[in-house]
Amino acid sequence: MSKGGFYMDANKYRTAYDKAQAVQHEVWTELCQHLEHAPDAQLLSDYTATLVYTLDKDRREEALRLLRGQLYSRQLRDTGRVESWFTDCGARMGQDIEGFVANARQQYVQAGLAEEQRAEAEAKQKAGRGRFRIRPASAFAPERAAYLVQPYLPRGMVSILGGVSAAGKTSLALDVCARLTRGAAFAPDTPPQPPATVLYLTAENDPNKVLRPRAEAMGADLDRLYFQDGASYSMGDEELAALCRVYRPALLVFDPIQSYLGQGVQMNRAEQVRPLLDHLGALAKELDMAVLLISHMSKPGPGVCSALDRLLGSSDFRNAARSILIAGRDPEHPEVRVVAHAKNSLGQPGESQRYRICPQGTVAYDGPCTLTADAIIREAGTPATGNGRPSAALANAIEALEKQLSFVGWVEAGEVYRLCAERDISVSTIRRARVALGLKTLYIGNQPNRKNYWYQPELEEASVVADITNQNQQIQLA
Repeated sequence: MSKGGFYMDANKYRTAYDKAQAVQHEVWTELCQHLEHAPDAQLLSDYTATLVYTLDKDRREEALRLLRGQLYSRQLRDTGRVESWFTDCGARMGQDIEGFVANARQQYVQAGLAEEQRAEAEAKQKAGRGRFRIRPASAFAPERAAYLVQPYLPRGMVSILGGVSAAGKTSLALDVCARLTRGAAFAPDTPPQPPATVLYLTAENDPNKVLRPRAEAMGADLDRLYFQDGASYSMGDEELAALCRVYRPALLVFDPIQSYLGQGVQMNRAEQVRPLLDHLGALAKELDMAVLLISHMSKPGPGVCSALDRLLGSSDFRNAARSILIAGRDPEHPEVRVVAHAKNSLGQPGESQRYRICPQGTVAYDGPCTLTADAIIREAGTPATGNGRPSAALANAIEALEKQLSFVGWVEAGEVYRLCAERDISVSTIRRARVALGLKTLYIGNQPNRKNYWYQPELEEASVVADITNQNQQIQLA
């Protein structure tokens, strides 16, 4: 052999040796990771044997010592099994090494998948024991919505009855309660139901002078109709929840909403209102009880907003309610009222119903009509000029002022004047808009730093003062 040929063979040998060492290193690394992370059942497996037999003799002995150490550390003390296991694997490998290796890898993959599935199932089971749980949609049984008065008052959910002043909201709600207590139909085209217990909470009408006489005239079963006697509850009051669990009313009425929010709760504050509504919704679902909130409405402006937008308070009220009814007057027959189904999250809204308030305060229904909630609210009390229509300037001022009030229910007058001037709205026009909306005024501070504020009429002055004092936010006219 020539000298050049010798060096060429040496280089080939060195290259082959380096590759073999690299393979040995890779196999050793894989084996160490496998022994550290494999489940107990996979330590003495065909896959482990495949890795060990791939190593050279010295590393093979080291691998077997490492395997015995893993068995011992996991308290699998039968380390004597290692020799018999290794011998058996070697014999089977000698018969069909390619088949042995392929089968070993397939078993390893399947075992890994099984372990992942087991770990995933265990994690899901552990997560399901906590406060928060989830289930696939297939695990929920489909149910049809149940109604106390179909399709207007769903069971187990919160509904709202809103309306302008003198629309007869209380009379309408009390009439529904009276009919429920005696099992009568709500309207000519609605079916009757078994008599039910009703809890009617109101802070605006005396139970002795107004509610009892009116309910009696409506034919209510007075032993099934309950009024509050004493201090008002809060919607989130646990004492009220306990009372409902005892009496199991089919319908719980709050008249009006703002009287039952609790001390310090501003109805325009979503972060304060939403927890109450969530609590009330959970109670309604627990008892399969319909809840009806009576809501006042802001004075209609130029008619650019929907009836739902004119409900007082945070938008969370109308978002949480599954059904919303709006009461108002028939534009063509002012002596006739109309209740329209403005929202039904569970299906098609019901037909609008005409009704009359009789001399004794009872309600008589005149049948369905096609008037919508927006139509009856748009026609009710719109500030007008001499020709019966609001002037463009006044309509613009009312819209601007209502948008500002929608944030917190109050606004600094000086800031309103400044921002309206930028929109070419005169001081006299914005003052007429304030009067049209029935806003109240208050002054805070002493001269020369005294400030004038306007606030919505349904808010209490003390709560507005507290809110102004505690809040430090920039007022912007949208």
